[in-house]
Amino acid sequence: LASAIKETPANNAGDDLAAEAGAGKDAAKPLVLNFTDASKMTWPVRGEIVMDYSMDATTWYPTLQEYKCNPSILIQSEEGTDVAAAFEGTVTDVYNDARLGNVVEMSLGNGYEVSYGQLENVDVTVGDTVSQGEVIGEVSQPTRYYSVEGSHLNFMLTQDGNPVDPLDYLD
Repeated sequence: LASAIKETPANNAGDDLAAEAGAGKDAAKPLVLNFTDASKMTWPVRGEIVMDYSMDATTWYPTLQEYKCNPSILIQSEEGTDVAAAFEGTVTDVYNDARLGNVVEMSLGNGYEVSYGQLENVDVTVGDTVSQGEVIGEVSQPTRYYSVEGSHLNFMLTQDGNPVDPLDYLD
């Protein structure tokens, strides 16, 4: 910081500070969100799938000791592992849920939304534009609803509010 202060002129002598800072030179273009059925996402974390997407049939939830449909995939990952945005988007919600822990929801465009659950150290807020691959948080300790499944990322993709299998879009 001290070196930055030394390099900055002590007095602007009437110069335009906004121009000096680069304002207006390369104005940021607004991000156009354009996720389609042909788009490919990158894996937000690397790991085995602990529980697969299953909306056509029920699947066994070991912790809950019951069968339920699963609108997401659970990707095993160690606590503290960085979670990267699978596709560029805009953060639409950040909240805490008893079942999913800390959750980040993002709009990808064309009615597609993605949510990342079981997070800690979330590093984005509502309204943020996030690039594909940008770290949005870390994998947390699982909530009590997933203690037997272990630490993982809960990853869900929806189109117009309806769950779709994220594996169809992961590269």
